[in-house]
Amino acid sequence: MTPTSKRTAQLPPVLLSRGELESRGTSFLPADAVAAITLPIESNGATFSMAQDTRWLDTDHFAVGRWDGSLDVFRFNPQEFLGPLIRTAVSSPSSEGVQMITRLSSHAFVSSDDADSMIIWRSPTGGSWTDLQQVAQVTYDPTFGVANGGDAFVLGSKRYLTVGHSEGYLTIWSSDTNATSMQFVTSVNLRSANPVNPFGLHNIHDVYMVRKSGSTALVVTGSENGDVCFVRVPDGTIVSRTVYNPSAQRGINSIATRGRDLLVAVCSVGSSDKNLWYFRMNFDTGAIELKDSVDLKVNPNRPQAFNFSVVWGQFDGGECWFSSTEEGALWMGTVANSQLSVIGYQEVTSPLGSALAYNASGRLVLVSFNLYEFTTLTAPAALTGDHPERFPEDASAG
Repeated sequence: MTPTSKRTAQLPPVLLSRGELESRGTSFLPADAVAAITLPIESNGATFSMAQDTRWLDTDHFAVGRWDGSLDVFRFNPQEFLGPLIRTAVSSPSSEGVQMITRLSSHAFVSSDDADSMIIWRSPTGGSWTDLQQVAQVTYDPTFGVANGGDAFVLGSKRYLTVGHSEGYLTIWSSDTNATSMQFVTSVNLRSANPVNPFGLHNIHDVYMVRKSGSTALVVTGSENGDVCFVRVPDGTIVSRTVYNPSAQRGINSIATRGRDLLVAVCSVGSSDKNLWYFRMNFDTGAIELKDSVDLKVNPNRPQAFNFSVVWGQFDGGECWFSSTEEGALWMGTVANSQLSVIGYQEVTSPLGSALAYNASGRLVLVSFNLYEFTTLTAPAALTGDHPERFPEDASAG
């Protein structure tokens, strides 16, 4: 990344994409709107306090990382009209935006810091997360870039952390069971010679473990360069890499996995593009088979429509998915007979982006500038923690 593009890349993706389309003559104004002008003032930058990532730490608490470097832990509040309650607030040591939060154990999680470090946070007592402490700073080669997304899981006698970075690298780390330190295992170059976006971005926003087999595991990644990659852990072998859409003009913002089902959230450009794609994964070959795609737009004439985040969930009607889009809408749908079915959308928040997180208790949070919480099940199943298959030693604790 060049010095000039580094500053540009710090803009929210929706503004970066919008600027590129406007440079090509695309108008975002209604025909009767008054166009903006350039005022005789000089811009010195802006601070965006909207969320970049949110992750569940347990069935009651979730963490939120923002563009301004703040990191907060909230308790989900099931009481109507009251909203989530803040439990603790910290800041990344570098004051850079917090782009990644990944749960390590029932007492610990890791967050991004700057271009060459991550922070491990731990709550000695657990439960309330009010005694959060920084226990380690994990450093690495700055060539990899800021941590954008990650997943952690137990494999054999070790706990592994897989991290996607802004410069298109995946790093693999291991630790003992207490997760208070991480040892570097290897890095994997997942950059593309021909990224689908015009900005040369390779950010890997999401990483998910999709299969364990003996002493190895398989993770899938989604990148802004447009590639879906399968990588074996712990040796870092690239099993496959596939461009989700060879005709795409924008890369991948978010992915979600459920069994062999893969959802890919992107930004659609123009009237014929789509911003939610549905694939079936083959874990043996790493192939992905396209099943369906839809364009989630409130206004069908918008020149671009970002799908910022997608998650699988459940409601009283069965399994479902949720997506948050550029127009401030929360979309919901299902998959039936290998087809995406859209239930509809609800107006929730302002544009510019939002992050979603869902846990097994039927709780959904949407975070942008503000925080919104939803309950998706009237009679949730027994709580076993978020992703219990990743942390079998935590399952009994709930």
